Amino acid sequence: MRARSLLVDQVHGQLQQAGAVAVVGPTGFGKTAVLDAVCTQWQSGGDPVVRLSSTPADAHLPYVPLVDLFTVCPADVSGELSDIQRATIDWVLRRVTGPEPDPALLRVTVLSCLQAWGRRARLLLAADDMHWWGPDSLDVFGFAARRSRGSVSLLAALRPDGPLAHDVLGGDAVEIALPTLSAQESAAVVRTFNIPQRTAARIHTATGGNPRLVWDIAAALARSGPPSVLDAQPLAPHARKALRTWLAGLAAPVHWVLLLAALTADPSLDVVRRAAGPSADAALADAEAAGLVKVAATVAFAAPVIQEGILAQASGEAVRQAHLTLATAAHGADDRLWHEACALAPAELPAQLIPALADAATAARERGEHTRAAEFALLAGGRTGGPRHDLLVAAARDAETAGRFDLACTALDQLDRSRAVPAARAQARLAVVDAAGRGAALVTDVAAQALAEATAADEPALISAAHLRLAHGLRLSRGCHAEALAHAQAAEEWAERAGDATTHAAALALTAEIEQGQGSPGRTALLRRALATGPADGGTARMPGHPGRTAVNFALLEDNLEQAERLLDELGPAPCPADRLWLLADSVHLHAHRGEGAVAREKAHLLLDLTRDLGASPGPPWYAAAAAELAGGTLEQALMYADLGLTASQEDADTVYAAHCLHVSGMTRLLLRDTGAALADLLRVQDLVQELGIADPAQIRYDADLAEALVAAGDLPAARHTLAGARRRAQDLGRRGVLASLDRAQALCHAAAGEFGPAEELLNRAARSFERLGYPLQRGRVLLARSCLEQRRRRPARANEAQAAAEAVFRKAGAPLWEPARPQGDQAQPWLAGLTDAEQLVAELVTQGRGNRDIAAALYVSVKTVEAALTRIYRKLEVRSRVQLMALVQKDGHLARR
Repeated sequence: MRARSLLVDQVHGQLQQAGAVAVVGPTGFGKTAVLDAVCTQWQSGGDPVVRLSSTPADAHLPYVPLVDLFTVCPADVSGELSDIQRATIDWVLRRVTGPEPDPALLRVTVLSCLQAWGRRARLLLAADDMHWWGPDSLDVFGFAARRSRGSVSLLAALRPDGPLAHDVLGGDAVEIALPTLSAQESAAVVRTFNIPQRTAARIHTATGGNPRLVWDIAAALARSGPPSVLDAQPLAPHARKALRTWLAGLAAPVHWVLLLAALTADPSLDVVRRAAGPSADAALADAEAAGLVKVAATVAFAAPVIQEGILAQASGEAVRQAHLTLATAAHGADDRLWHEACALAPAELPAQLIPALADAATAARERGEHTRAAEFALLAGGRTGGPRHDLLVAAARDAETAGRFDLACTALDQLDRSRAVPAARAQARLAVVDAAGRGAALVTDVAAQALAEATAADEPALISAAHLRLAHGLRLSRGCHAEALAHAQAAEEWAERAGDATTHAAALALTAEIEQGQGSPGRTALLRRALATGPADGGTARMPGHPGRTAVNFALLEDNLEQAERLLDELGPAPCPADRLWLLADSVHLHAHRGEGAVAREKAHLLLDLTRDLGASPGPPWYAAAAAELAGGTLEQALMYADLGLTASQEDADTVYAAHCLHVSGMTRLLLRDTGAALADLLRVQDLVQELGIADPAQIRYDADLAEALVAAGDLPAARHTLAGARRRAQDLGRRGVLASLDRAQALCHAAAGEFGPAEELLNRAARSFERLGYPLQRGRVLLARSCLEQRRRRPARANEAQAAAEAVFRKAGAPLWEPARPQGDQAQPWLAGLTDAEQLVAELVTQGRGNRDIAAALYVSVKTVEAALTRIYRKLEVRSRVQLMALVQKDGHLARR
């Protein structure tokens, strides 16, 4: 991971400058790994390293870390010491017996050893696990280390609750705090175990980015078999080893106070103190010093998986007693009720408590606390001997609203085991499908089962809802095919029969989306009907095919940014987190289109954070983040986000967003001048678009980029064919933005063929179109194409003028320059002068010894295209063969080096 590599470089650099560095971080933050990397880097220069360490079992033994030093001390170093100092070393190494040496003698012996060794080599002394060192060892080491500065370099790994850096290394030692892993770094670790992106996000959230916990959980999951994308199993069992080590040294009162805090929904400091009694503050201080919690007005765990782990390792009786204690200490009636009920087994739950628990669920729901509502409803509805199916259905719905796929599955499981009526099971299954979000394509079998149960119950509203979810899932995985459309139309018919205005409007809107992708002329009328049919409040925004969101998407497709912004304003603020996901995503794309990169990136970061918190599908948010980076970040970061989005979308069986991410990836690679990889991505997009049945070129605007990549590869016939087909579709549907992009790409085709007049006319038209539409970045791209055109016309002044104007556009927007980067060393290759970009690529591959077939495969063109390019290259460079071309390269390379 690049961030960790930079941290190692920082530590190494500070060691060389300051001579003493303390790496500080809680348990599991990777202090030992950093020490390992720094020591390896130090040794790579041929310099010696001595590692000192200890363990909990050694903490009571005196001077254990000194054994590591004296064991590897060279004979010529110990030979400089006095007889009494060598005898002291023998005592530490247990070579001799006798009384313990005077501590002052030990201090001087260690100091003399370090100074003598430091005169012979550039020694690094690295001390690890210093929180396990005994006081005697710390005293001797601190004395010697502080006085050996200049003779040796000192590196120590310290915990916040351990010894202080200035005590063991000196007052001017540099302290470097280890950060947690970022979400991207956690994902990089987890992905090495072939674990899905959605699970990687869960692991990051559960661990708080603690490197040790991230690694341990990922490794344990991999050993037990990679989880499914929508797997909701608890993560704490997979972190058992790390958590056991972390908690091992804590006293019983600390474990008790941690259990109390873990069982409290809102662990206020006051409640924990009242429950734990007089020992609370001391126990909390120890827990905070160990890095397990942060204590302020509340007791917050450093990572959710720590809370889960504490609950998992506690006995059933300990949990029961803790709940009873908390019931006494709780402030509110609902909290008291919760703890009293949780202290009982399901079979012991008295019937008279059920109405109170149901009321508590309702109150939590009204406060917007849907997770808490689901927990109350599950507790009340799952009573052994008399389950309340209505409460379990309500729990599933609350879980879906909160984005808690795991709780929704729990409610469904209880309904299945209690053999609830088909209608109740169908409702819970629909909640599970909705909780899956963009992963709905993975649970179409659940939707199909819900349809069967709804049909058995003869519930038209449920039948309609099931058809709607099936249509949504099929559209994600298969696009605009007939099966998805048939289910959407069936949902419309059954909703009308049931008098369900909300589902009827959603079905109409989803039908409009499917027909829009097919290029059907009736899509706009369908959307108008959906907007007119739906209830005044718009219904639930989480429902597939929500008319309001469909209207926003249509406005973006029609390049009407003002209308899209107005519609988004009308839909917000979102009533729950699941709604905020898509509102934020649409907002990101809106600001990116308008060239407002800073705002787009800010909202993209909020979107990614919310996605991780909810455990939602990361594919669409990664795609939005990639678009934001193109508008206001870096091309490299955009490419990384696009690759992450592609992986996540493929895992979710979301073919539509996989195509979107591939388009961003291909365009970015094109801008980075990686023509072969860009063509590979964009040709895959072309295949997916055909497979999905998408006829509207505005839905995935890849055609112009594919044509530009084909021009760069020298395949003008294929580029022209691509543009002709896309232009026909764009003209039929009136897609102004698409047509302007096609004009830009068509101009590049004309320029490559030497047809400068038509190229200039097309660029002028494209610039006017993007100006009217309010797309500054696209207008900047046109200016870059104009600069390329003027260069080909040998008008350097005009080329420079267009280039400067383009740079000003991108600079004002805060966006990276959308221009293919020139390969480093172009100026040192005079033999390339006069060749087009495509010809340069072919020539460079020839000089690498590749044959025509290999070159064609690398550039995704035909062998005939390569042969034609070689003919032009030979003519321009006045050579007749590959041998003469290689000779020219060697000659010019020699001149350039001179």
